[in-house]
Amino acid sequence: MDRHRVQFVYDGEKDDESIRLAFDKSRADDRKIWIARASGGTDPRMHENLNQRTYSEFINEELIDFSRLDIRRSVPNAIDGLKPSQRKVLYTLMQRFEKSEVRVAQLAGAVAHSCAYHHGEEPLINTIVRLAQDFVGSGNLNLLQPIGQFGTRLTGGEDCASARYIYTALRYCNAEVLCANSVYYFILHLSHLHLWNILKNLSHFFF
Repeated sequence: MDRHRVQFVYDGEKDDESIRLAFDKSRADDRKIWIARASGGTDPRMHENLNQRTYSEFINEELIDFSRLDIRRSVPNAIDGLKPSQRKVLYTLMQRFEKSEVRVAQLAGAVAHSCAYHHGEEPLINTIVRLAQDFVGSGNLNLLQPIGQFGTRLTGGEDCASARYIYTALRYCNAEVLCANSVYYFILHLSHLHLWNILKNLSHFFF
């Protein structure tokens, strides 16, 4: 246990400023600039043998990585409008269930197994259900077929059936909506990091 324990050391005003930057609700705009100007992720092995570090070092070297990854997971990509989890669902369907129906629970397990999804199957089930919901207010276009009870407008989709009893499949119009297969595969495999670097470079012109 002692090998994994890191002691935090207070280093004066610099630490105070870093804590305010990271957690003060009134400094949301400053945090946007802080995240936009951050460089690539740090190597975890750099911190393996550290016994102590300052609050400023932790916030600017490790917490910043969490913020960047959180944005990548929760904000849709500007190129295709999809989040990584949604892209992994579509990719798995195209690779393994392109012309067949599949149980939602089974699809979630397949995505987690084949696409290195590390956040559990329950969030994947919610993602799949939302991709298939077609009632008014659920989304602009459902990319998956809702085969079963996927929820109603009255409850905002919260009344959907258990993932064990509902099925889904790719919609036939996906190829038309997402352009030709070559372009679609390019979008699926495009790294979020490339887009992040583009936006980061553009941010220097505005901040």
